[in-house]
Amino acid sequence: MSNDMKEKQEQAMLRRMADMLRTGATMLTETCPECKVPLFRLKTGEVICPSCNRRVYIVKEGEEVKVMGSFVMAELERTLYSKLRDLDMALRGEKDPDKMYELSRAIIACLEALERIRKLQSSSG
Repeated sequence: MSNDMKEKQEQAMLRRMADMLRTGATMLTETCPECKVPLFRLKTGEVICPSCNRRVYIVKEGEEVKVMGSFVMAELERTLYSKLRDLDMALRGEKDPDKMYELSRAIIACLEALERIRKLQSSSG
């Protein structure tokens, strides 16, 4: 990458940082784990890296496993809801009783998995 391109990228990042400050964001002492640029906390509470344009989660030492587990569960829950939507659409158009039965069993499995996720979340929260 040429020096001119690096300079333009740096200027764009500085503009984003200035815009964040103007809109009420707070510059934090923590830096991005990827690019080492200072992080910003938006008014919404989100922590953003102005260079990577990514959301960053700050957790206390020792809580990484717990936080990671809740992210995995939330992602799994979203995936299951997406699969339920797909299965619902497939079931609506299906005429073969054997295929309807298989789709219904898959729906039940997704619903049971969602129920288990909720139980885990309520017992750990």
